[in-house]
Amino acid sequence: MRVVGTVLRNSRQICTGLVQHSLRVQGTSYAAVSQSTRFAILNRAYSTDPPKSPKEELAKSEAVKNETSNTEAVKDEKPKSEAAKSDNVKTESAQGEKPKEEKPKDSERFPSRTFGGKSETKERLFPETGPLSLPGIGIFLTTAIGLFVYFNYEKERVGRERKEKMSRVETVGKADVGGRFELVDQDHQTFTEKNMLGKFHVVYFGFCHCPDICPEEMDKIGDALDLLDKNADTKDTVQPVFISCDPQRDTPVEVKSYLKQFHPKFIGLTGTVEQVRTTCKAYRVYFSKPPKVVGDQDYLVDHAIYTYLMDPDGIFVEVYGKDKNAQYMADDIAKRIKKFKDTGRAL
Repeated sequence: MRVVGTVLRNSRQICTGLVQHSLRVQGTSYAAVSQSTRFAILNRAYSTDPPKSPKEELAKSEAVKNETSNTEAVKDEKPKSEAAKSDNVKTESAQGEKPKEEKPKDSERFPSRTFGGKSETKERLFPETGPLSLPGIGIFLTTAIGLFVYFNYEKERVGRERKEKMSRVETVGKADVGGRFELVDQDHQTFTEKNMLGKFHVVYFGFCHCPDICPEEMDKIGDALDLLDKNADTKDTVQPVFISCDPQRDTPVEVKSYLKQFHPKFIGLTGTVEQVRTTCKAYRVYFSKPPKVVGDQDYLVDHAIYTYLMDPDGIFVEVYGKDKNAQYMADDIAKRIKKFKDTGRAL
């Protein structure tokens, strides 16, 4: 619509400028002429006839003036005596002061068109030709409406393409995270990927002797679970899982004692070095133990700090880094749960 408004303003300014220029050439101000006179000037400006010089325009105006004067003289002929008296009065007045030079009327400078010998005296609202005529205005409005419809169509089309592109990226861009594994929980019970079916799971990899980062992430997961349990639609729909990446020290007993500090829903998993390595590989989790550790020497395990969200089919959905807080996690998980339920499946 801004384009249409700009075109209207520019067209109006151009038309007004043409009329003002023509009037300045003839020594007349813009405000001193009528609307029909302005339309007549504008029609001549857009006429297909060859343009006329100012002298030709002036000569034409003088000819029309003389013709009009002669016609009025024939119609309104006075007796010679009255004409003589009038001449005497004019002569006397001329001796006292100079007669004022009368400007030609608008109708004399811009004569109206004649049809069948009769002069058209009714003032027209729109000219017959030119950009301000009814056909010209109709063409302009049709073009403006067409541009408006076209721009709206293009805007909607681009929006649809963007949504489809985002949908394709979301569907195709999922990482190959998760898979088959076998560990034991804090109660020495076997736990595999099949135990994760039927519910959403948040999975975090860490180790029980971590001094700061692991406790912070575990607390964040617990806070997100509390937020989800406040809503009836998401309550008891998510199971948190802690998987140790330090199997040499994190026995089931050690894991059970460690989880007492955090949310009561947590399940803790551990296993042999090979079992843990296989599970970390399936989840694309990096971990590294110092190469030279002697006896009971304390050490830290370097590992990736990510929390994985798996859906009820055991398929990876999302990953949350250290920069994501509990509120963000809860909101995003709630959105995923709603999307899953909208398919008609229950948790």
